Amino acid sequence: MSASLHLLFLDSQHLGKPQSLEQVIQLFVNAGFEISQLKIENKIMSWEEYAQEPAKIMKLAYDAKELSFLAFNSEWSLEILQQIGWGIAKLGGERRAWIRTITDNTPYFWRTEYNPARYSRFFLDIGKRLYEILRPTFGWSDFDYGLRTTHEDIEALQLPVIYWANFFGPAYVDKIGRDKILSAPVWRIEELPDGGLLYVLASCPGLADDHVSVEGVKAHFGIESVR
Repeated sequence: MSASLHLLFLDSQHLGKPQSLEQVIQLFVNAGFEISQLKIENKIMSWEEYAQEPAKIMKLAYDAKELSFLAFNSEWSLEILQQIGWGIAKLGGERRAWIRTITDNTPYFWRTEYNPARYSRFFLDIGKRLYEILRPTFGWSDFDYGLRTTHEDIEALQLPVIYWANFFGPAYVDKIGRDKILSAPVWRIEELPDGGLLYVLASCPGLADDHVSVEGVKAHFGIESVR
């Protein structure tokens, strides 16, 4: 399996506000990651450079409305690329954002010798912490199979695809109906701190015996695309 594992949020109520980028960086530090490299526009900076001048580098990031960084967790042998951008012309709207958490260490999430359910739980925990900082309308995590939810879908509260893991913000919960989501075929569902719901189809995004019925999910939500 060569597709990267992605976690995506395409909007945010809090991104761009003071300390929002610092909170994202601190999230990874608190989770045991070492930040090795930051990038703002086309300029690459070391973590040591950030530590020496954090205020200056964060001002550059807020002014550019973008930041990306590499993070590595030695305990989990897991590398993540975190990309963040918002309100820039190429996104097509001031409220639009691009927050993508990517790992290419995909065998951990589907090969049984790595305990994929354990790695998947860790990755989802990162997603939940990001959700708390960002407060998006909708987000999802899955391998990059080419399935896409767009900015336009989210702004119209449309649901074209159900992914392995789905972060329904309060607006989606209200639109779809809390009872409808809670009664859907599910492996696990969790309450999110703002009244949203995390809806997960299986213990891991790889080949999992506990994956719920795809046809059952399609019928329940009245959609055609379920990973």
